[in-house]
Order: sequence, then C-alpha cells, then structure tokens
Amino acid sequence: MKTTLLFLVLAVGMINAPARAGDDISQNEIRELVRRGELLSLESILSLYPEKQYGKLLDLEAERDHGTVIYELKTLRSDGRVTELKIDARNGSLLKLEVED
Repeated sequence: MKTTLLFLVLAVGMINAPARAGDDISQNEIRELVRRGELLSLESILSLYPEKQYGKLLDLEAERDHGTVIYELKTLRSDGRVTELKIDARNGSLLKLEVED
C-alpha cells in the first residue's frame, strides 16, 4: 500500500511537470527500471531523506538529465521553508539541495 501511494505521488508530480523534450520519463518506465534494480524505489529514496530531517514531502517529479534519471523532491521544513532536493535515482546520492526563500 505504501509503495502504491508513493507511485501515485510520483504520477501526480509528473502530470504537474511541464513537458520538455528529452526530459520526460513515464511512470511505467520508472516501475520497470525499479523492478530490474536499475533505479532505487521511491520508498528507498524517502528512507534516505527522512521527513524529520528534510521536511514533509510536497511534490515529487522524475526526469532524465543527460541519460540519468533524477528524482526531484520538494519538501516543507518545520521552519516553513520549501526545500528542493535533486537525487540520482540510481544510487540515491544528493546532487543538489536548494532552500527557497
């Protein structure tokens, strides 16, 4: 159930994302890559970046950047600030952390 909810969040994030040539990745493709072990599941990613430290998940998008799948998480921190994390979906490494004013 938890995994289903996470994929739903991903789907909503992808629907809200503007379409850009070469950047889009389908929900089905993500599922297949996770199934084959080529990408980390969203549950795994969220365990690496817990709400207690990074804030409550507001939005999630997935995109390709030069062949690499990137998860973009927007979170709301306890101080009310929004944080955007760009995470390599293959290994969970944090590529960029930006705190919006």
